[in-house]
Amino acid sequence: LYGCWFSSQTNDQEATWELQVSGLGSGPLVSIMGYVGKGIQLLCKSSGWFPQPIVKWKDPQGHDLPSDSKVNADRHGLFDVETSLIVQENAGSISCSIQYPDQSQEVESRVWIRETFFQFSSYRLASILLGILSCVLCVGITGEVIFYSISKRKTRAELDWRKKHGVSELRDARKHAVEVTLDSDMVHLQVYISDLKAVSYSNVTQMATFLEKRFLKKCVVASQGFQEGKHYWEVNVGCNKMWSLGVCRDDVNMEMTDVTLSPNNGYWVLGLERENQYFTFNPHRIILSPRTPPTRVGVFLDYEVGAISFFNVNDQSFIYTLTHHFEGLLRPYIQHYVNDEENMTSIVICPVSQESEKEVLSDTDNLEPSPQVTILFLSRVMP
Repeated sequence: LYGCWFSSQTNDQEATWELQVSGLGSGPLVSIMGYVGKGIQLLCKSSGWFPQPIVKWKDPQGHDLPSDSKVNADRHGLFDVETSLIVQENAGSISCSIQYPDQSQEVESRVWIRETFFQFSSYRLASILLGILSCVLCVGITGEVIFYSISKRKTRAELDWRKKHGVSELRDARKHAVEVTLDSDMVHLQVYISDLKAVSYSNVTQMATFLEKRFLKKCVVASQGFQEGKHYWEVNVGCNKMWSLGVCRDDVNMEMTDVTLSPNNGYWVLGLERENQYFTFNPHRIILSPRTPPTRVGVFLDYEVGAISFFNVNDQSFIYTLTHHFEGLLRPYIQHYVNDEENMTSIVICPVSQESEKEVLSDTDNLEPSPQVTILFLSRVMP
C-alpha cells in the first residue's frame, strides 16, 4: 500500500492505493515423456511467475484439453508450474499456454504429434532406446573431453587464441568505423550534451526551444541514421552503474518513458543494471555475463545481414549479437540512467582510429584470461 497526504489551513485529505507487481515467467518447455498405454505423455514446465498463473493445454482448434497440473512456490514467492497430458493418435498440433489470471499476458509453446509416433514395433522401440542410450553416452564422453581440455589449457595458448580470433573480429568491425555525433534537438531536457560526443545528467532542467519530437525519457540518439551498409562505433561508459546503448528505429514513440527496450518496440540494445547485471532483449530479456566488465563497448551494425553485435573493447571479447530483419532508418542510441550519486559521470562516443586500435591490441599482452564456458538455452515464446 502507498499513499499521500495533503494539508492546508482549511482542508486536509489523503489517498491510498495498492501497487500490484506481476512477474512474467519463462517460456513453456514441452517434453515428450514416452508412451502411456496407447497414447503419448507430454510434460510442460515453466517457472518464475507471479501471481499464480493459469496453465492450459489446447487442441489444434484452440479448445481446452483436460490435464493434470501442479503449482509450487519457490523461496522468492514466485510460482513454478508443471502440467502433463496424454494424447492419442491423430492429435495434431498441441499447445501449452500459460497466462496471468487477468489474461493480460500469455506465452505459448506448440508441439506437433504426427502419426509416425504411434507406428512402432518392439524392434523400433528397442532402436529408440538404444539411440537414446548412445546419445547419453556420447554427451557424457564429449562433456568429459571438453572439461579435460579446458582444465589443461595453458594460459599462453588461450591468450594466443583470443588474439587470433577475438581481436580479429573486432579488427574487421573497426574497418567500418563511422563518425557518430549526438542530436541535441531530440534529447531529454535533463540530459546534457557536450561537443556532440558526451552525455551527462543533471537534476537541473535546461532551457530549450519547444520541439514536438523530443524524448521524455533520459536518452539521446545520434544525428546520423543508417538504413544500409556496415557501421561501427565505440562508446566509453566508464564506471557508470546503469546504462543502455545500441540502436533504435527513427520512428520509436518518444513520449513513452517506461517502454521495454525490446526489438518488439524498435530497440536493439546492450545494458547494465545494478549488481553488474548486463542484459539485452531478443525479444525477451536475456542476462549476459561478459568475461570482464566493459568500460568501452564497440557496436557493429550490419544492416543487410540484419545483425548488431556488441564487443568488450577492453579485453577484445565478443559479448552478444542480436539478429532482426531491419526496416527503415536506425539511429545509434544511448540511455543514461540515474542512480543517486553513483552514476553521474559522462558517457562518451570515442573516436575510432588506427592509433586507438594499436593501443587496444597492445593491452591484450597484459591480460590474464580465465577459462569460461557459457551455454545459452533459448526457448521459442509465442506472444
